[in-house]
Amino acid sequence: MLVIAAAGDLQDSILSVVAAQELKGRVATDAAQAVPHWQRAETVVIAQDLAEELAAHSLPHRDQVFLVGNNESVLATWSTPLGAKVLVIPEQLAWLGAVLDEGSTKSGAPVYAFLGGSGGAGVSTLAAAVALRASKQGLRSVLVDVDALGGGIDLLLGVEQIQGWRWPSLGAAEGYVGDIRQYLPQVGGVAVVSMSRDSHVELAKEPLVAIIQALRRTHDLVVIDAGRSVSGASIQAVRLATQRFLLVMATVRGIAAAGQVMRAYGCDVELVVRKPAGAADATTVAELLGQRVVAMLPEDKTLAAAAERGELAWMSARRSYLRTCAALINR
Repeated sequence: MLVIAAAGDLQDSILSVVAAQELKGRVATDAAQAVPHWQRAETVVIAQDLAEELAAHSLPHRDQVFLVGNNESVLATWSTPLGAKVLVIPEQLAWLGAVLDEGSTKSGAPVYAFLGGSGGAGVSTLAAAVALRASKQGLRSVLVDVDALGGGIDLLLGVEQIQGWRWPSLGAAEGYVGDIRQYLPQVGGVAVVSMSRDSHVELAKEPLVAIIQALRRTHDLVVIDAGRSVSGASIQAVRLATQRFLLVMATVRGIAAAGQVMRAYGCDVELVVRKPAGAADATTVAELLGQRVVAMLPEDKTLAAAAERGELAWMSARRSYLRTCAALINR
């Protein structure tokens, strides 16, 4: 990490956040010191007082550049020449910690986001089954529910009566968050971060990123159930994912709905196709949606009934369904 800031209060604020993330930062107190490290640094944080001086060097644009300060006019002037995202402090100091953590190589475990291509596709069941299968394979897995209108994934798993933190207890998280696994409801070896039915929570970027990054550090696999209620939280969660899977019903309406979901999220996905009898084949689905099919999900009618009873998906699923889950994990 490269911190470009002259000595003073702003440099102290930036370095305090870097230290809180347990990151190591190289400090350049003028533009000349920064230039040799511009391309090699994983992340670059620029204090507003050196923005003009640095821009004069016409450095090539790169990712993971942040311009930090308290003067919004100065930040707006130099953000484009530097190709930098703007963070206004002190208001966004915690957000700086979150984005630094997000960009660091110590972030850890892969994050799988599962999106529902249409209603009734079974995306929550698939996400839960993957998390449970991962646990059975010896991985520390966690299932994160970001579907505000999904009713709470704890109901699907039958752990609604188990005490533990849910999103209302985590909505104020900022910056660096430690190991929270011990505070979460657990089932089948899977920790669960569920929405609550008692109160509505609008997940902001700061707590969402902070919690996801904390879970990545302390688990082997993070599974996100994005559901179908496209919201700011679900879009942000999907953006954080290292792999994105869209569950598509291979019917005319199912494929059309999946296309709408893809456009709403605006990102590439890999397709998991559920093919009822007489539906389109995988090649047709891939051609129509312009994305590749990585798995075919066999029909398993026992899962819907199991979900109503709050049974664990892997206890009721057929072997062919579980093999598909294992294949997704092994990717």
